[in-house]
Amino acid sequence: MALDDAMPVSEASSPTLETRGALPRIAAEEVEPHFKAVGGRTGERRGIRLERIYWDGLSRIAAGSGVSTADLVESAAGQIPDSTNLASLLRAISFKWALCRIELLEAKASMANLNAIVQASPAPTMVLTRERKIFLFNDPFLAMLRSRLALSDRSQLKKGLRFLIDIQIDEALRALNANQGTIIKTGFSIGLNLQTMRGKINIAPAPTHEDSMLIGYVSGF
Repeated sequence: MALDDAMPVSEASSPTLETRGALPRIAAEEVEPHFKAVGGRTGERRGIRLERIYWDGLSRIAAGSGVSTADLVESAAGQIPDSTNLASLLRAISFKWALCRIELLEAKASMANLNAIVQASPAPTMVLTRERKIFLFNDPFLAMLRSRLALSDRSQLKKGLRFLIDIQIDEALRALNANQGTIIKTGFSIGLNLQTMRGKINIAPAPTHEDSMLIGYVSGF
């Protein structure tokens, strides 16, 4: 179903910077100024003092571009006539590159794209929140419920539907985060009024940055 058709998510308490991971821990050595003398292809050497975290950022940019950090510094120096501002420019380049990467990754990991992944699956597929609420589902999932639970009215989904997997959701998320690229095969049960059904499901982390959720593909019922 589309995002607007998804089952409602229970309200949670207001997140803090710590619980949302918005305030990263900074190691002392990351903010310690570090002096480097770098020379580019022209042979000119420049002495630059930057915090180590910015040097790390510049190294990532250089590696991704297939050049050396020294060549990157030389290219940046060509953007400004006053070399005394070079350190500030390099900090801005490092930070802006990180922001662009974040924007790109967040666009790919949006709720809209997650919904598209769910709808594209030919198997009954759903997204489960940490509060055990079904957040997204596709037509095959709805068809499964209709065939096995005699679901006649879609409004029933928002009332008495109970969905459980045979593993604690937080435990599943911890295991999947600790073992990147793996899935968990487990069982599930669904109850609606006095009707119940069981089946098998493959779960993985839902590819979205907006919340920690599971995506499940029903493999048998």
